[in-house]
Amino acid sequence: MKTLVKISVFTWLLSATFLQAQNYRNAKAYVTDFGKNELFVKESLMEYSKSIIDFTPNSRVNSTLERIYLKLESLNENLLRNDIGIDGDTGLRDAFIQLNQKTVALLKNKSLKLNDYTFQSGLPYAEIFKNYAYKEQEIAHYYAQILRYEQSKKEFGLKYNITIRHYNKRNVFEYNAYQNLVFYKINILDDKLIQLLKNRNIEQVSECIHYMNTISQELKAKTIAYKNDYEDQSLIEANLEFLQFISKQNEIIFPLYQEYVAVYDTFQNTKKNFLEQNDNSNVEVYNAEVVRFNRIKNTFFDTLYDLQVKKSDLVNRWYVTNSLFLKNNIEFEDLYDKFTTTD
Repeated sequence: MKTLVKISVFTWLLSATFLQAQNYRNAKAYVTDFGKNELFVKESLMEYSKSIIDFTPNSRVNSTLERIYLKLESLNENLLRNDIGIDGDTGLRDAFIQLNQKTVALLKNKSLKLNDYTFQSGLPYAEIFKNYAYKEQEIAHYYAQILRYEQSKKEFGLKYNITIRHYNKRNVFEYNAYQNLVFYKINILDDKLIQLLKNRNIEQVSECIHYMNTISQELKAKTIAYKNDYEDQSLIEANLEFLQFISKQNEIIFPLYQEYVAVYDTFQNTKKNFLEQNDNSNVEVYNAEVVRFNRIKNTFFDTLYDLQVKKSDLVNRWYVTNSLFLKNNIEFEDLYDKFTTTD
């Protein structure tokens, strides 16, 4: 049910071209030329982001991903070899290379992978929550690195009296990354819950629902805190709707599950005694127990099935909303048209 969650957390619009070693007549010429570094892989990143948005098969997405980090690696090698900066000042180059290195590392080790539900849901809770914290930390560190690079651009420009385009707030990919993480966290615990429901262990199911309720409240508060970041509220509303559905699902299913487990154990004993005694006088009593057991069992499983169908529809709509959010809020053509502002 859960297909690839958008990995567009990676696709901050870096770009690259290969500077040839040369001495520039002035800082403005160097900075203008250096700006082409942020444009070189723009088309590739656009292709990658659009493949995510258009539900391109994983194989093509991964192929695009590999091309991107290979380009970034080649770019770094070229910059180290050819970019000698302005009068030996390579501050802008070094900041860009450092950001590229972080991007390459994340693309290669997939530390921000957000579609490994089956594997993660099978782990103990301590490992699940450790994974949550790690991914949230990696997102924070990565976008902090981007802002450091943006600040380096600003400072380099001020040093040479040049205004370099930069930003100092959360960009659309960071915002999208955190919203995807909300969806990821609750879905892992929901996957775990669905598996636990097969075991007829009330204590384990109760524990999982407790963790789900706790993290749902945390995620709801964090999601609401993002409301002022973008005028487009569609992704936040989709997350809040999903969190509300999960909460309602658990309220409905748990008492039915408790009743089913209780009647299951009782019925197994009744069935065993009836077969051992082989007393036809108890047939009507036994048949009544069969009817009662089937009614309670069917109520639980039919309700669970209906909820799963509704949830599947909600998940599919969430993916569409997420795709549309990216499509509507990424300004590919306008971003970094010019590295420096006009005088």
